[in-house]
Amino acid sequence: MKKISEYVKENWKIVVGIVLAVTILGAFYWNKKVLDIPKQEEKHSEWAELSKEKEATGKKKVEKDEDENEIVVDVKGAVKKPGIYKLSSKKCVSDAVASAGGFTEEAERKGINLAKKLQDEAEVYVPVRGETDTNHLLETKDNTSKTAEKTKININTADLTELQQLSGVGAKKAQDILDYRSENGSFESVEELTKVSGFGPKTLEKLKEAITVD
Repeated sequence: MKKISEYVKENWKIVVGIVLAVTILGAFYWNKKVLDIPKQEEKHSEWAELSKEKEATGKKKVEKDEDENEIVVDVKGAVKKPGIYKLSSKKCVSDAVASAGGFTEEAERKGINLAKKLQDEAEVYVPVRGETDTNHLLETKDNTSKTAEKTKININTADLTELQQLSGVGAKKAQDILDYRSENGSFESVEELTKVSGFGPKTLEKLKEAITVD
């Protein structure tokens, strides 16, 4: 101990220097460690954000794929290129007609609901002017649905031609229904049809089993 004490007294400057050096190095190491913690937290935060973004992008892609499933449609009648076409499930009758090259000069466009949404395995028929059978309803692969469409006509979505399939409903009465719908919005019940000119309680009774608002 005496030798150490004498050494320290004789070389105190060296000892102080060593102590200072150790203190400075220790402080530097501690500060670096403290500064690295926020960087690590920031990096973890960035990874978490990236993971969330990838997950959100994946969900959007799945939703988009589900919304845009391909359907097959058979376009017939007065179109330039009749045939079977593959379209997105989000497309409507106008897109089917466009895929088939558009209307021919002889096409009867009146009464065709171009905004009607397409269904898988549907048939779009465009009649020729003067054609008596203008049945161009969209047919589906579900026989039950087809029967329901033919026996029950939705007066909220039916076009001019579809409405004329109802017993006792000609072009004028069908147009009156469309005009009422344009001015007042959708029918809330089949009984509301009596508010349309020419449709009294007796007429409604005859049509009640053939129409729907759903």
